[in-house]
Amino acid sequence: MSLDDLDSNDKKVYEYLKHNDFVVKPWSTKKAATALKMKEDEIYTSLSNLAEYMKNNIHIHYKEGSIRIGAN
Repeated sequence: MSLDDLDSNDKKVYEYLKHNDFVVKPWSTKKAATALKMKEDEIYTSLSNLAEYMKNNIHIHYKEGSIRIGAN
């Protein structure tokens, strides 16, 4: 699956991940929802979709008490 196959919310979240360094700074779903003008549930759904369909382009891990997410 490619970026073109994702829905608009998934694309917004993916671009947000790519343009912010959430490997260095902790991820916040609440801040992402505010920045993207989406509901938190929509952010979680998009993260799930990205992890499934763009698994070679996204990395989610836990470090120092918080979630870290990288996308390329």
